[in-house]
Amino acid sequence: MSTWISKNMTTMLALLGIGIGVFATVQASALSRKPAAPTAVAVVDWIAVTNKVDEWKEMLAQVKKLGDEFDQQDRDTQKALNDLNQSVNVLPEGSESRQREQDKLSLQVVQYEAWKKYADNKLNTLHAKMQVRLYNRISAAVGNVAERDGWQIVFWDDSRSKPADESKLEDAANLMSRRQVLYSQVTTVDITDEVILLMNNEFRSGH
Repeated sequence: MSTWISKNMTTMLALLGIGIGVFATVQASALSRKPAAPTAVAVVDWIAVTNKVDEWKEMLAQVKKLGDEFDQQDRDTQKALNDLNQSVNVLPEGSESRQREQDKLSLQVVQYEAWKKYADNKLNTLHAKMQVRLYNRISAAVGNVAERDGWQIVFWDDSRSKPADESKLEDAANLMSRRQVLYSQVTTVDITDEVILLMNNEFRSGH
């Protein structure tokens, strides 16, 4: 046994030396690499920004104004159609005058229905365009605040959204698929107020 050990001692010591050398090399390589720098991450409550910026309030006021105008026009048109219908009903059945008025009424009803579709589409399109505009404005403001204050990544913080409702599986699935942030330390990384302040200052100054 002692003979085997003595014969193989040189080999064992050589292997041990190689192992130590490899370990030292790996350790030295690891120490030579700089540790990854921490990333400055912030969050923004998108819904809170939307609800508190003056620009969105102004946009909604424009949509409401147009909607009120359409509503008034709708009421006026319906009253005119109702009056025309009553005038048709008092004319003798089968008379040419009644037929003329009936044709006139039918044409106006078709025009009214086409106008209703136009008005609804106009309002929906206007609202959608304003949402896109606000999205771009918020994105730009977030970028400006991040560059100014040194944030490298900014997430949309929806962690304060209502929890998923188990009784409404489809809604719950949509909520879970859209969720961006599950938890954040709001007091230390939230820049929502800074974004709102910047956007309101720019809006009031005409930018």
